[in-house]
Amino acid sequence: MAPDHVVAELNFGFWVSLLSKGGRGGQYDRQLWVPALHKAFPHYAGRRDELHGALDALRLLRNRVMHHEPIHHRDLALDHRMIYRVLGWISTEAAKEIQVLDRFPAVLTHRAATCRGGRSPRF
Repeated sequence: MAPDHVVAELNFGFWVSLLSKGGRGGQYDRQLWVPALHKAFPHYAGRRDELHGALDALRLLRNRVMHHEPIHHRDLALDHRMIYRVLGWISTEAAKEIQVLDRFPAVLTHRAATCRGGRSPRF
């Protein structure tokens, strides 16, 4: 099996787990974070456990959405800001470019009217 195929088959949870404490005595720090993983987040300057927490929160949100579980009770604007915050830690340029295509703020603006039945949903 080609290495690219192996990487493509790994799920989001796997990548998030690489940022956890990991191993006996926090071995992920010495063996993964310091030599390599920190380079994936060039615009992040905080602690690794905080980065892990942010990514894990996004993983949980992603799982809710992909499993068609309710998310209407969540602070979706906060979730949206977190997505851009994490994306900015990876690439500020990508975060700016994606915002041009982002329709979520417009959808969220009409959320209340849609939930009341006063506006039909438009995606």
